[in-house]
Amino acid sequence: MSRLHARRWTGGLVLSAALAGCGVPTGGAPEPIPTSQVPYDLGSPSPTATGAPSAAARLDEPRVYLVAEDGALVPRGRSLRSDALIDQLDQLLDDLATGPTASELTDRLSTALRPETSLAVDELSDGTVTIDLGGAAEAPAGQESRRAVAQIVLTATSLPEVEAVLLTRAGQPVEAPLPSGELTSQPLSAADYEQLLTASASPTS
Repeated sequence: MSRLHARRWTGGLVLSAALAGCGVPTGGAPEPIPTSQVPYDLGSPSPTATGAPSAAARLDEPRVYLVAEDGALVPRGRSLRSDALIDQLDQLLDDLATGPTASELTDRLSTALRPETSLAVDELSDGTVTIDLGGAAEAPAGQESRRAVAQIVLTATSLPEVEAVLLTRAGQPVEAPLPSGELTSQPLSAADYEQLLTASASPTS
């Protein structure tokens, strides 16, 4: 069993092409127009689209899950400083609690995690990590509650050694919401929240 310090939740790919035109002279084969004569708006890289798809995480790297504008949960990769599994979990949960980075905010990503709530990795045994919830007793309601739990579960299980997450408060199992709204105090897996990864199946409020 390992006890880590609680972390606070703070409420806290691109392709570009240079276009070259061809001029057709009055005789002979077509000749390319020099780059210097290409209109500036054609020679410039295509603008980067905002939104979740611009920097999707690889499935072979640790990830945090954030909320896109359409309500779907999307992964964002994280580089971890340690090879120790407990330390990796600690860092991932810290990054999740910290919230979106500046570039992720530009992509209009957000989090359903409430501020001033803490997460502590309490135990890791046989692929199941126990994460204790602290801080304010009031939790997100309705669909936001489901997204918040899904963010924790999907983030923790992005590490291949972690298969399930058990949520507790003060050491007692928490009845966590599934996407259907059903409550369970059993360990949660990534498969339980797969439907929240697509906008069409994600909560709309």
